[in-house]
Amino acid sequence: MHEFSWFHLIPSVREGFAFLSQKESSWVLPTSWLVCLVLVGLALAARRGLDRARRREGIEALVPDARLTARNVMEIYVSALFDLAESTLGRADARRFFPLVGTLFIYILASNLMALVPGFLPPTSNFSANLSIALLVFLIFNVAGLVRNGSSYVKHLWGPVAFLAPFFLVLELISLCIRPVSLSLRLAGNLFGDHMVFGIMSDLVPPLVPIPFLGLGMFVSFIQALVFTLLSTVYISLAVAPGEEH
Repeated sequence: MHEFSWFHLIPSVREGFAFLSQKESSWVLPTSWLVCLVLVGLALAARRGLDRARRREGIEALVPDARLTARNVMEIYVSALFDLAESTLGRADARRFFPLVGTLFIYILASNLMALVPGFLPPTSNFSANLSIALLVFLIFNVAGLVRNGSSYVKHLWGPVAFLAPFFLVLELISLCIRPVSLSLRLAGNLFGDHMVFGIMSDLVPPLVPIPFLGLGMFVSFIQALVFTLLSTVYISLAVAPGEEH
């Protein structure tokens, strides 16, 4: 066992029997569930705050809470990320795909930040876990492209010139298949590297010195979640864009 997680205290996880997973990655699924439970709890708390605000009279229902609450945090998050999605997809498609985009960012960010909690490992440092998310994005943007553009979505794979169609088809298929792999590798590689650097520095230097690396880890966690989400949004935008006649 190369790295320790609190879930390794569970015998079935430690031996790799739980969740039919390999011994080296048996902690990934329970850690992912923990992240989901935390996010669901945050969402429920924000919903309760929103319900309390709606019970107020008049314009008071629109006034933010006086202190930092789950409702305020989630409203800021939703507003900022929706503006980002709208700038890429347009307002109509941003509203349509925001549940996916918003979930991607907050789940990946929370998973990344698990690397900074003692005794936990980030699920996003595992390639297989990231690939499952990337394959979902791959499925959604292809289905959305087919539904929106029909045969035009398939036709653009053949390129503009008939005698070069086989060549363009191979290139386009390779490009499509590389997208989920590149998303997964980029996220897993950066999180694994950041986690390793922080662990090594924590062993080599006094406890107060790694504090700058905590800040760096938070920055990397945010940037990688943003990059994954932004690229996914761009792929959806390219897929649902009006098809061109060749």
